[in-house]
Amino acid sequence: MSQEFGELDRNSFIPLYYQLKEVILEKIETGEWGPSQVVPSENELQKIFDVSRATVRRTIELLANEGFLEKKRGKGTFVKKPIIEENLPVFKSFTEEMKGRDAEKRVITAQYIEPPPKIKKTLGLLTDELVFHLKRIMIVDQRPLGILNSYISGRYKLGLDEDYSKSLYEILEKIGIRLHEADQSIEASMSTNEEIQLLGLKASFHTLVIKRIAYSVSGDPVEYVKGVYHGDRYRYNLKLSRYR
Repeated sequence: MSQEFGELDRNSFIPLYYQLKEVILEKIETGEWGPSQVVPSENELQKIFDVSRATVRRTIELLANEGFLEKKRGKGTFVKKPIIEENLPVFKSFTEEMKGRDAEKRVITAQYIEPPPKIKKTLGLLTDELVFHLKRIMIVDQRPLGILNSYISGRYKLGLDEDYSKSLYEILEKIGIRLHEADQSIEASMSTNEEIQLLGLKASFHTLVIKRIAYSVSGDPVEYVKGVYHGDRYRYNLKLSRYR
């Protein structure tokens, strides 16, 4: 066996597939195997560790399910790019979340519309008041990550000639609207046909759906946003305390 990988303990009560998983995981977490790097094939891992094909396949399957590896038909198995994480309860825009990453937003829609009843109620709009609808695709590492649908009260008079590929919150601040806090919910779902098409995918996928109502410093609801993220590329972290 190659000294590069170390030995599996065949006398341990820990199953061989799990020991192999920990060996591979250490390579990934230490950066020895970087994102998009091809990993040894199943045959190579069998020979290196002197284990069965079933053991290797179970290990690879576990690491793929946990988001560390990605199998590409006809090409091999690769280290998957890190999941994008956000720590709650920090209130950030997408631009702020993605600071330091290769990220951009592609504008699909930027127009004033008659608000749906739910949006009208959420934002406290008047009977004849329009809402500004902004739909954007979030792109990270040159791959679509998700879709943002933002609705802002028409009373704030957002311009149609603004560059909404930039930070919406910075544009709001430029016209004197400063956001202070937000109510947010997170739920799991499945993609719709429109979401599959907008993200350029061929099959349905699990999604993480974020719904947020953002309030100004004076407590007025300014924005309702629904973000639909690709479920295997985005994760929220929470720090919980039992006692206050």
